[in-house]
Amino acid sequence: MFTVGELKSYVESVVPYTYYHNEFPVNAAVNAAYVRITGGYRPDQWTSKRRPSFQIVIRNVGPAAETVAMALYEAFHQRRFYDIGTQHIVASFADQSAPLYLGTDENGRYMYSVNFTATLLVQ
Repeated sequence: MFTVGELKSYVESVVPYTYYHNEFPVNAAVNAAYVRITGGYRPDQWTSKRRPSFQIVIRNVGPAAETVAMALYEAFHQRRFYDIGTQHIVASFADQSAPLYLGTDENGRYMYSVNFTATLLVQ
C-alpha cells in the first residue's frame, strides 16, 4: 500500500499546487490543498486486490479553488495504469459526479473536496 507522502508527491506531479499531508498545518500557504488516505473498501479475501480511497481538499481565494478541484477531478477520474510509490494502480475513479463545495474556511477562502477510489493489486 502507498503512503500519504507517496500519494502527495504523485498528486503534486500531476496537478502542480501546494499540498500537505492529512490536514492544513498552522503555517500553511493561503492557496493550498491537503491529501489524505480515507480507507476505501475492505481487501479482497481471495486475491491481492485492494481498493483504497483518497481525498484532496483544496482551498483558494475566490473561484480559483473550483478550477484546481476540476483539474484534479479530470486528472484522477478514470485514470488508468499508473504508479504511486511501489504500488501499481490499475484505475482510479471519482466517488462523486463533481467536486464537492465545502463552503468557506475561517478566512473566507473557498474550499472543495475531490474523492477517489483506486484499484490496485498488492505486489
